[in-house]
Amino acid sequence: MLASSGKTHGNETRQWQAPAPHIAGTGLMRYLDQDGTPVTVYRAGRQRSGLISSLQQAGEDIAASRHVIVRLFWRDFIAQFRQKILGYFWALLSPLLGIVSFLFLFFIGVLKPGEGEIPYTLYVLMGSTIWGCLPGAMGAVSGGLQAQADLIMRTRIPKLALAVSSLANLLYSILISMVTMAIVFLVMGVTPSWWFLAYPLLVLPMVLLGTAIGLILSVLGPIARDLVPMATQALALAMYVTPVIYVQSTIQNPFVKTLIEWNPLTYLVDLPRSLICLGHADNADIFLWVAIGTLMLVAIGLRIFYLLESLVAERL
Repeated sequence: MLASSGKTHGNETRQWQAPAPHIAGTGLMRYLDQDGTPVTVYRAGRQRSGLISSLQQAGEDIAASRHVIVRLFWRDFIAQFRQKILGYFWALLSPLLGIVSFLFLFFIGVLKPGEGEIPYTLYVLMGSTIWGCLPGAMGAVSGGLQAQADLIMRTRIPKLALAVSSLANLLYSILISMVTMAIVFLVMGVTPSWWFLAYPLLVLPMVLLGTAIGLILSVLGPIARDLVPMATQALALAMYVTPVIYVQSTIQNPFVKTLIEWNPLTYLVDLPRSLICLGHADNADIFLWVAIGTLMLVAIGLRIFYLLESLVAERL
């Protein structure tokens, strides 16, 4: 490591400067030569081991790249609605259009989800919106590196920052979904509980689970490109053993009922919906244990990500 020093040439003193590394953990060091020429030195980064170290490194990478993440968010946000006829109003309609097919089947009597305490329109709207956080987070993170392939090849921005930058759009979608749900509550004359204000926190375990899966797929996807479609199809099947569009208590088949009860996603969907619509919910302890499990999965996903991230550039 170079330290600040000086050399005297006649009446002129020039300083050698050694600022802190430009990006933490990458081994990149920049300083000014004697004649003022900027010099960049690359060193092999120290590979950290362990889940806790991976979490620490992730925090450093995101903090160092926070300005890049914000700029990428605004770029993607503006481009998302630029060429759509309804513009920003489309974001409010998307949650409603996603449940039109279920509502149609329900009102014509084909879909019989069972009787519950929550009106079915609200039940399926909230269930599908909460569930959408899982594939939304997985898709955003898993495709983040391939979407930013040009930046990976041209810059030294931490790959983790590029992978999670798309999550900003998901967080925006969650806030917009709250506006849509509030409008539906108002139209139907139903007053939600105060838990409605905690909606982003209640769906956080779903987002974390999707992020954990997406981190693994983001580094394995370029190597085995069929993994992402397989994971997407697996989630589509998992939705049918999760009470998203039907009431769990009406299931009579013992095998299916057992699958639903042992499915951790059941509690990640049902508890937020019950708290918001009814003000109370069962199995809060199971929800907390599943939420803790999602944090552990994120740590595992980060560890796998850092172990394999060097292979991504070769496959893009």
